[in-house]
Amino acid sequence: MTLALFGQEQPQNRIMVIQKDSHTILKLQILRNCQKLLKTSKQFLRGKANKLGTAISYGGKTYTKDVYWATPDHARITKIEIEPRGRFINQIDIERHARVVVLGDKIKTILFGKQDALGLKILINNVPFTVIGVLLDTKRSKHNSYGDDVFISYKSYISLYGDQSMYNFLALPKPEIDPIQFEKSLRSYFGQKYHFDKDDKEAMGFFSINEISRYILWFLVSLQLFLGVCGVMTLAVGSIGVANIMFLIITERTYEIGLRKAIGSTDRQIFLQLLLEALIIIGVGGGLGLALSLFVIVLLQSIALPSWLGVPTLSWTIVAITIFVLALIGLVAGFFPARRAAKIDPIEALT
Repeated sequence: MTLALFGQEQPQNRIMVIQKDSHTILKLQILRNCQKLLKTSKQFLRGKANKLGTAISYGGKTYTKDVYWATPDHARITKIEIEPRGRFINQIDIERHARVVVLGDKIKTILFGKQDALGLKILINNVPFTVIGVLLDTKRSKHNSYGDDVFISYKSYISLYGDQSMYNFLALPKPEIDPIQFEKSLRSYFGQKYHFDKDDKEAMGFFSINEISRYILWFLVSLQLFLGVCGVMTLAVGSIGVANIMFLIITERTYEIGLRKAIGSTDRQIFLQLLLEALIIIGVGGGLGLALSLFVIVLLQSIALPSWLGVPTLSWTIVAITIFVLALIGLVAGFFPARRAAKIDPIEALT
């Protein structure tokens, strides 16, 4: 899917849209095929006592933090997880203007400690909100953490604080919607409403995550190709070693080869035997490498890795390609030594 982010990095120099705009554009005829938009505004609730954030309090404890408004799509698209028995904001909360809140696990710990927070009421700028869910922070990092996020429904925000300007929001169209046409349609709508040229890139900034995804995809494909070439080159260097070993074996077994040919072994039999020995050497080495790879994968699967790393798995397609490359290298590494052995003169070998 195409995920488009549009908004303003420098709002003081750009057009500011209001929250209801994110729902009005759903009614545009050209966007009727779009899914519901994902609204995750970074417009903050401003506390009267502290301009840097909103006062969130419970039982005499107060924590100052920016509060976000969101719709149900936010949890689905960003794949955030909620602790058992809790839930995220749903459509009923929005329609009823319900004063409900979802807390990050860090804020929950600060305000409630080990106490169960579900169903309890907190004050956000002295307005009571009921806790309906606590976020599981599976993305704990310096720049990507839900631990101290606070979410309320966007209609609760509007009813309490007015339809204010917002810095940015996200829109998720269906896969068949062209992202370029999607952006043009939105520029045309906002340009007509706020009286600016739709081609003015400075008036309203758009950012398509789809473009970043393409770059990341090409980077990963290039990285895989690079690692694949490195692997093939490593195997090629290994084949040179195997060929040298086979030449050394032939030199040491010259008398044996000459004797076998003297008692009736054909050139073809000598050739196939030594070619098979080369394949066995390559096969044993490849089997050990495959076993080691499987061991490392199983070991990593048993370790609790961050969710963004995913779970390592063994690709049988890569295994099949590796076996094919090993067989090819084994044939090449064993062909020339075996052919040399097959051409040995038994009289010279026995003298």
